Amino acid sequence: MTLSTKITRRPAAWTFISGKIAALESELPPRSFFDAILKSENAAEVRSALGKSSYRSLFPDDKSLANVSAIMDAKGKEVRADLFKLCPPHPLENYFGIGSRFRSFRTLFTRLSAQQSVPAGDLDALFPVFAVESEYADRMTGHRRMLNRKYPPQQAMPMERSLYLDSAACTLMGIVGESVPEEPARRYMLDRAVLTAWSGIFRARWNGVSADMIRSWFVFGRNAEFTAEVLATENDPKQAVSGRLSSQSAASLETLDPARIRADIDSASADVLRGTVLDCRRVPFGAERALSYLVAIEVELVNLELCLSAVANNIDRAVTASRLRREYA
Repeated sequence: MTLSTKITRRPAAWTFISGKIAALESELPPRSFFDAILKSENAAEVRSALGKSSYRSLFPDDKSLANVSAIMDAKGKEVRADLFKLCPPHPLENYFGIGSRFRSFRTLFTRLSAQQSVPAGDLDALFPVFAVESEYADRMTGHRRMLNRKYPPQQAMPMERSLYLDSAACTLMGIVGESVPEEPARRYMLDRAVLTAWSGIFRARWNGVSADMIRSWFVFGRNAEFTAEVLATENDPKQAVSGRLSSQSAASLETLDPARIRADIDSASADVLRGTVLDCRRVPFGAERALSYLVAIEVELVNLELCLSAVANNIDRAVTASRLRREYA
């Protein structure tokens, strides 16, 4: 029996962690924290702007800013690990670990694909590790079968393989989300999977990838028509995806200006999900409370990486400020 089939609603088991999260939320930085970083002229000023925050120790010298992505990834892993040590077993741990595991999955898949005549079975063996649970890996049939087709991803061009791998991550998000019993946590996870696939398709298309290539290689979940339906609505990006979201997220999506979506579709997706995150935050005890805090940390890490990268790489501060996610504090 897998973890996902064992989970039941046990509010009492979440009492301690819910109380701890309430205390941790008081430490979440406001928008002014990120604005101060963006006003920095150089790396030394950035490190000063980090002040007494927990991030100050992560950047002991100016050169460390060059590794901001790796440092933020490690910090996210640390926060999640500390939290899940205290939580009852739950698919949340798998779900929020998909991003970090995906980077390893992508690296290993690409490395093996570079070998001549790599056996499909060697690549197929990566999926149970990526999915963590055999039940989840068994449901990734679309992607695993593609390893044995006439022109498989291991022989594909880098962009084709990237679309294939990105869609595998989106598919896993949906599979794990389906195993969650709590509302609105399940709703958030499923909507996020759909929006992540949606944004991935349009980002590729708007960056010049052909529609035919995207249709051939981006396979989301068990719906073979999803990618084609999304691509058919390029002039009205909201059209194809709104019917696949919960009513709350669909209503939020409708309020977004199309120009906002084109400017930063990932940030727009985060805004669509914000209402559901706040619903989770209002649950006094339960997995929902942990989910809302984990999303808050994700927003914090994304915003911090954007700000630090802007200073380190001399990126336009106004553009960076426009891309910041809405802070949770």
